[in-house]
Amino acid sequence: MRNAMRSLGISGAVAGALIVVALVVGLVIGALAIGPAVAPAKEVTRVVRETVTSTVERQTTVTVTATVTPSPPAPIKVRFASIAFPSYMQFLQLIIQEKRFDLKHGLDITWVPQPTIAGFYATISSGEADVIPGGGPLVFQRMYLEGVKLKITNTLVPMSAVIIATRDPNIRSVADLKGKKLAIDVGATEFVVLKTYGKAVGIDVEKEITIVPSAYPVARSRLITGEVDAAVLVEPHISLARKENPNIRRVVSFEDLWREITGQPYAVYLVTAVREDFLKANPGFVERMIAMFQEVEDFIRRNPEEADRILAKGMNVERGVMLSGILARDVQYLTIPIWRSDAKSVTTTMFSKAVEVGVLTKEPGPEILYSP
Repeated sequence: MRNAMRSLGISGAVAGALIVVALVVGLVIGALAIGPAVAPAKEVTRVVRETVTSTVERQTTVTVTATVTPSPPAPIKVRFASIAFPSYMQFLQLIIQEKRFDLKHGLDITWVPQPTIAGFYATISSGEADVIPGGGPLVFQRMYLEGVKLKITNTLVPMSAVIIATRDPNIRSVADLKGKKLAIDVGATEFVVLKTYGKAVGIDVEKEITIVPSAYPVARSRLITGEVDAAVLVEPHISLARKENPNIRRVVSFEDLWREITGQPYAVYLVTAVREDFLKANPGFVERMIAMFQEVEDFIRRNPEEADRILAKGMNVERGVMLSGILARDVQYLTIPIWRSDAKSVTTTMFSKAVEVGVLTKEPGPEILYSP
């Protein structure tokens, strides 16, 4: 190349400079063509030597900064328990699957749906699932005391999402349910919460109220038909019940009940629990999962109509049913790392209150709460 340049009348010094420029351009183009790399952006140094005369050699050092994009971390494969009927756990599953928020946050989720809430909780002790995204703190307290190796990692849904609904205008409080029939899922966390509230205010829920064990869809149906006087419901069953009978109304939310006996600013309905052995084997998992949950929360808030479309299709309900719940703030998530002071305080207060009133025998201790 140098001889060719000289034949064109280009001096040795100019030719050397042109060669250096060509090398620099080549390095930059090569760096850009490489594509994503594992290493972060770095400086690439090359030493270029040119012969000025037969006895003199000049050395030129060329440094090029090549910006490369790090490859995303390998997805963590994980099994999430879910519920096979409309529930907050199913909401999560449908939106995450549709938007592939799991892959976006470095997770690869396999869903393990269960037909009952009892079966849903059992997956973490049986080893069928690694994560229960949406269980009651007091249920996990009982499981932990029974020897299940789990840790609570974050809050997920506030207790304001749970209400007592009725069509009877004379029922305006829990005390008004004495002698009445109440449909409630006795395997769910709200039954433990209701018993805790009752003990705190002097109401024996199991003796003074006729409890009719019912999963959410059945509880809604029994309320509509008049088989029971009231029912404990969450979305989409609140909106579905109102659609079938506009006289269905809210008596009280469970957050109102909890505030009454604790004075706390908010209460937690559902939290996430993860198997201890899975946590040890997968460092960094919790942070990825919390970021994914927070994106689901943000997506529902910012895109209510698209969320309604996804949920309506996945649950085979009419468009607009879920939208009404979203806009009314009856559908909401509250994802807070459990090591944050307010989330820790709210959760441990639930543990101590359940023991104080005799619903549970012992507090689980701080080890039940995950800390990074």
